[in-house]
Amino acid sequence: MAGPELKNFRDSPWRYSQFVLLGVLLAGLVKWLSPLGWLSSLAIGAALGLAYFLFEKKRGVI
Repeated sequence: MAGPELKNFRDSPWRYSQFVLLGVLLAGLVKWLSPLGWLSSLAIGAALGLAYFLFEKKRGVI
């Protein structure tokens, strides 16, 4: 049985996944472009994903 029909992305249980995905992609990009290790790259990716989340929250999208 299908769940309730979603009318917008705000109602989706996956609405926060975009920030995690962005953080992981940015971490990979930082790792690829810099001599930093994975731990540092993941920390930078997490910080940038969190910054984007806070920006969208301040804008009122979330």
